[in-house]
Amino acid sequence: MIKIYGKNCVYAAIHAKSKLEHVFVCNDILRKDNNIVELLKEGSYKYKLVDKQFMDKEFGDGNQGYGAYRSDYKTYDDEWLDILPENKGRVLILDGIQDPHNLGAVIRSVDAFGYDLILLPKNNSVSINRTVAHVSTGAIEYTKIAYTNSLNTAVSRLKEKNYWICGTDASGNVKTSEIDKSLNLAVIIGSEGFGMSRTLVKAADYLITIPMKGHVNSLNASVSAGIVLKDLMVED
Repeated sequence: MIKIYGKNCVYAAIHAKSKLEHVFVCNDILRKDNNIVELLKEGSYKYKLVDKQFMDKEFGDGNQGYGAYRSDYKTYDDEWLDILPENKGRVLILDGIQDPHNLGAVIRSVDAFGYDLILLPKNNSVSINRTVAHVSTGAIEYTKIAYTNSLNTAVSRLKEKNYWICGTDASGNVKTSEIDKSLNLAVIIGSEGFGMSRTLVKAADYLITIPMKGHVNSLNASVSAGIVLKDLMVED
């Protein structure tokens, strides 16, 4: 079970018909939101109206008067390759992302730009927790996530399925505008402190550079992901 909180997170879970064991709504909310109770009844969810003191103690700051106990999010293991499309597939590989705020923000971008899967290593990666869910503002309800034993092996399997690997690295020399968007693409974003591993840099078909004009020559992992994912999204 995982605790989710915040209006967008709880509403997204309800609309996605996710398994919520219990929903809590602050009494004060009903003056501003008279839809929530009706939605909970329609979805046959168990719910309880509580005071602000209970909400803050149970769900912490930022709950906005909404909270729920949710069953754990589904993740994929070895079967992740089978859920990818044959054409114009889009995968995001996160190499060593450990900050839950970064993962939550990345999930928002993955949902916004229509990517098919997030792939992370089982070791040295943040797990899905309440912070990740909250920062995603509900996008996690619509995002497929897989954990794999080896990113190197995963990249090899993606290549066998005709995916082109797009790394992001300070030494990159390819702009996103130079990449054929009709291809199956897998984008790699490295860790907050160390970037991509050297083996993944060598495995990349493209090393992407993000042109910048400022004085600081690095970007937060979630910001980099947002820029590259948007540029390489499948066009209609």
